[in-house]
Amino acid sequence: MAHPDPDPRDAEGHGPLGAGASSSGGGVIPVFDEEPPAQVPGSLLESLPQFFVFPLILVATLTAAYFGLRLLVGSSSKDARELIAEVRTASGEHGQWQSLHALADGLRTGRLDLEDVTPAELAALYRDVSGQGPQQRQFLLEVLGWKSDPELTALAVEALQAGEPEVRMAALFALTRMAAAAAEPALTRVLREGDAEERWVALAALARVGNEPARDAIAGQLGGDDSVLHRNAVLALAQAGDRRASPWLPALLDRASYEADSRLDGEESALRDEASRAAARASVVEQFLVSACRAAAHVDDPSLRPLLQALGSNDPSLKVRSAALSALADLEALPENS
Repeated sequence: MAHPDPDPRDAEGHGPLGAGASSSGGGVIPVFDEEPPAQVPGSLLESLPQFFVFPLILVATLTAAYFGLRLLVGSSSKDARELIAEVRTASGEHGQWQSLHALADGLRTGRLDLEDVTPAELAALYRDVSGQGPQQRQFLLEVLGWKSDPELTALAVEALQAGEPEVRMAALFALTRMAAAAAEPALTRVLREGDAEERWVALAALARVGNEPARDAIAGQLGGDDSVLHRNAVLALAQAGDRRASPWLPALLDRASYEADSRLDGEESALRDEASRAAARASVVEQFLVSACRAAAHVDDPSLRPLLQALGSNDPSLKVRSAALSALADLEALPENS
């Protein structure tokens, strides 16, 4: 499903409580608005420290914090090939797991790359280590996802049959990154038969593949029982410029169409109080509306423009209004004085 990004600011761009705002206790935070008494200026030598001492303190503090974090997180000048060698020679499951974690994390953060590592080396590493346990397979699949190659795609597709759900999810994410057309049949099967989360990731992977069979598989979810999967299918098709999304987009651009959908509350809604549940739902609906506005810009359907104009003028969310106006600009259909 769409996962909204939490924003500490509200929809209208207001910040947290400040001077003059009501506190949680119902009182008012006092505002010190009296002018301070006039100060007698000192000599130039007396004022110099503020220009040098305070910046030096700030620089020293930031430098200490930087090196402290580096020590806490750990830094290494090792390249991917050295870490792969460590995986093979690591003593015990813990050492192997640490090396795999460092390799996967380095690729994810951009500190490492696999430019000098051949697909055959990665495939051999996977075959040699994958039998050690599900954690190792998870990290190995994450590593494989950073290299596009038919043999590596085949290994990730094979991992979709794993008994451990975490391994299957790792394989799906790897295939999403690979975006290989050869994975389309297996991803289509997961889209039909997987659990709710697996189906959503499979849909995202098929959207990355983007060929006609992949779009056909996504279109098969239109109008289905899973409202969240249906909406994501509409968005994926619209982003690809597939006109099969057009009949379904008006509902995604209508805030009222989300009101009766309990699926938007999430699986843990029963554990939240009413205020938390309402806030979570509002965030999800906002993200769907923003995504629908962006997707509508890829489907030049004149019937969508009045809906975009209404959102751009009247929606309570600043993010939604901005997305709607941006879509209208892309379609060269901005209203006057917008």
